Amino acid sequence: MLPLKHLVGRSAVKACLLLAVMLMATGCASLRIVDSKPLPQAKLEPIGADRISRGGYRLDGLAVSEDAPDLMVLVAFSGGGKRSASFGYGALKGMRDLMVSTRRGPRSLLSQVDAMSGVSGGSFPAAYYGLYREKTFGQFETDFLYDDTNSYIYGTYLLPWNWTWLVEPGVGTNDFMDRVYDRTMFHGATFHDLEARGRPLIAIGATDISYGTPLLLTQETFDLICSDLSALPISRAVAASNGFPGLFSPITLTSHAAACGGRKPGWLRRVSPEEHNNPLSRVGVEAFRAERYLDPNRTRYLHLADGGISDNLAMRSTGGMMQAISAVDLRARGYLGVRRLLLVSVDGQGTQDSSVAQRKDVGGLLSILGLVSGAQIDSYNFETLNAVVQQMALLTDKLRAARCADGAIVDGAHCDDVRSKLVHISLAGIPDSSEKEALLAIPTGLSIDRGDVNRLVQAGYDAVTTSPELRKFLDDYPVVAQHAGAGHASTENRWAVR
Repeated sequence: MLPLKHLVGRSAVKACLLLAVMLMATGCASLRIVDSKPLPQAKLEPIGADRISRGGYRLDGLAVSEDAPDLMVLVAFSGGGKRSASFGYGALKGMRDLMVSTRRGPRSLLSQVDAMSGVSGGSFPAAYYGLYREKTFGQFETDFLYDDTNSYIYGTYLLPWNWTWLVEPGVGTNDFMDRVYDRTMFHGATFHDLEARGRPLIAIGATDISYGTPLLLTQETFDLICSDLSALPISRAVAASNGFPGLFSPITLTSHAAACGGRKPGWLRRVSPEEHNNPLSRVGVEAFRAERYLDPNRTRYLHLADGGISDNLAMRSTGGMMQAISAVDLRARGYLGVRRLLLVSVDGQGTQDSSVAQRKDVGGLLSILGLVSGAQIDSYNFETLNAVVQQMALLTDKLRAARCADGAIVDGAHCDDVRSKLVHISLAGIPDSSEKEALLAIPTGLSIDRGDVNRLVQAGYDAVTTSPELRKFLDDYPVVAQHAGAGHASTENRWAVR
């Protein structure tokens, strides 16, 4: 406040603050800030059980598709503002129109998706589809993509009745965006509503700025802070995922870990001392991160900001879980029937502005922040893709071994017939053209031109429906008849566009 006093005088500052207080007293009653809720005692598993709580919003708690129960499809939507949201929405449309053969007949690839993760701009299509399903198509454009979301951001800073965040310690700028997203898109829906919809599981990613680590909002994560995800509004998770530091305050959640009486998830107890003590062990790192949340003396609050800071592809946490899962976990969670694992990375990230290398002036603060964050994202993305490919290969080996421990034939297929694939569908990967250059140059923001939205949607659609990698994976998936005998697997062409 000191620079403002020098510019406009002490009396003017007092008058502005008085006006703000008066307006807040009458205009901010509708701002409802929702914190995490502790897990009810009735949901807690006994100490020593494989899980901290029962039920809740987790993948293996949601019914598996009867069309292709041996196929697991995961989709991850990257950050990148409305550019990525538009590209991701186009990819959803492409997956809706991409038909695959199943043992119960042709089905859309989208209908076979088991889980979607999304960070920052990618959290919008993921969360919206998770809630509205088929109604998404034709509705998401008007509710979000064509809307001038930047105007709400300006309003948070410039409209006096939104100045609660200036004087109220428990209120931040992102609490107002939470309200905007709820009013325009989610209308009071919570993760309980997502759970009622069934698969795909929607995992919204954020960054815990206390530790600089990625975090997916699922009940598995909330178990670590002994909290009930079902009561959390979807809008609050999306606001956290989009909370760019400096522009928005973090979304803060309270840890209730002390109420869980020292309970730990079974996977954590199975991590060996060697892995615990090895700083280069990915499993050990995952265990260390989990233990920080389980300890109420170390973590009392989670301060969540933009998921793109730590994982702009929305895959690092998923990869970590793949690395940490054991044969015991695979069996307990009912995954032994899976023969094909497909992870589709939908990446709408643009390109780094390298033109600054040709000029002395790099621009103002916002330009510098964009350059620094863009460089960080590019380096993280390369490492993430490589790490997740390795983690998927490791999981495939574990799954193959666990299946074969049960017998040579599992559900009518050879036990070792297990394959996985990561397909990276990226805006940067579309064929070179002037159109591609124009799309990549669209800035990262929450308001873009309607024409650009439509072009990005079409680019996402085309990238999915023409992907040779996706086609090859689906063609290589033999459909096993529902009551097939040993070794009787029939191969069908699974590639078609509706």
